[in-house]
Amino acid sequence: MKRLQHLVLLAEELNFSRAAERAHLSQTAYSRSIQSLEADFGLRLFDRNTRSVRPTAAGRHLIARAKSLLGRARDMSDEIYYLAHAEAGQLNFGTSLLAIDGLLRQALIELKQQCPNLKLHIEASQTPNLRQHLEQEHIEFFVAYPGALEQDERFLLTWLPAEPASIYCRAGHPLLHQDSAPAPNQVADYPWAAVLLDEAMAPRLRTLFGMPPNQALPVGLSCDNLSLLRDLTLCSDNLLFTWNSWLKRGGRHDGLVNLGALLRPALSPADLRIDCAIVQLADRTLSPPAQRLVDLILRHAQGAMA
Repeated sequence: MKRLQHLVLLAEELNFSRAAERAHLSQTAYSRSIQSLEADFGLRLFDRNTRSVRPTAAGRHLIARAKSLLGRARDMSDEIYYLAHAEAGQLNFGTSLLAIDGLLRQALIELKQQCPNLKLHIEASQTPNLRQHLEQEHIEFFVAYPGALEQDERFLLTWLPAEPASIYCRAGHPLLHQDSAPAPNQVADYPWAAVLLDEAMAPRLRTLFGMPPNQALPVGLSCDNLSLLRDLTLCSDNLLFTWNSWLKRGGRHDGLVNLGALLRPALSPADLRIDCAIVQLADRTLSPPAQRLVDLILRHAQGAMA
């Protein structure tokens, strides 16, 4: 590539001394570079004498190709630079439907401001689907409640601050209109609505709400659409389990009552938090854009804990 660049410089200057100066070489070293190129190709690329330097027909053909090749090399160099600095390319990652409204949203806004040319493909789904697509390497990482993945050595988990969650119901729910405050053990008497309640959460939920160890959770509605979950909770006796951050955005809490805050005896806020983690394959190195987003998420997480 250096010798091709020397070829183009000589074609532009038509003078060995000036071309050598632009290449930061002595004229002798520059002449050897052109001669070695001619020897390798078995072609005379320039006609020269004491007064002039002119490209031959073969030289003109090679010069045109060299300019094109050098241009593509510069483009590739620029592209690699932008990829290395996470400023270009495409980032594929996943998130649970609830996690998108937490730390990830703040980090994504900052990432887009820093890297406007970076293409983002975000898969919002449930943890089992995200896990499958991570294993297939369709995504580089995902942010979600990890469930039992902590026990699987194939995955590397970076824990984030647990997200505050609670139980919500409509204003006319029977639990709000009884003589005494609603009790935790009454929660299991009504159907639950949620995006997904991972089986790994079941033992803790059974303990919180006074259920027998082997009793199935009373999930009456599981749906990927958060707005539909909210609407169906407003028109039924379902109890909605969700992260508080989702309901705070855009007035989505309107018409819903935070039942979890009214339970007596009161539950500790820590009991209703849902763990969240960044999940990636243990033996894979993240691309620069993925690493930049992970760093931004962790920085916002540290700010939230401060």
